[in-house]
Amino acid sequence: MLASPWKDALVVLIIVLLFFGPKRLPALSRSIGESIREFKGGIAHSSDGDRSELSGASPTAAAGTAATPEARDTSAASEATNA
Repeated sequence: MLASPWKDALVVLIIVLLFFGPKRLPALSRSIGESIREFKGGIAHSSDGDRSELSGASPTAAAGTAATPEARDTSAASEATNA
């Protein structure tokens, strides 16, 4: 027979309470909440940056000019003259 999610959560809570004690539990839950908020903020910030990068630049500009064959030829020629 499967246990309900509430029973599982209660068992985990009791184990955490025994492991950390009642004095540390508020600080532990506060730090977990701050970590979750920071993670969500980082995800939101990252997705906003990705959207602005995708809308503002073309794929070839994002990849750089060094990836084109012409750019490789000119850079090889300039290295040969500098050597």
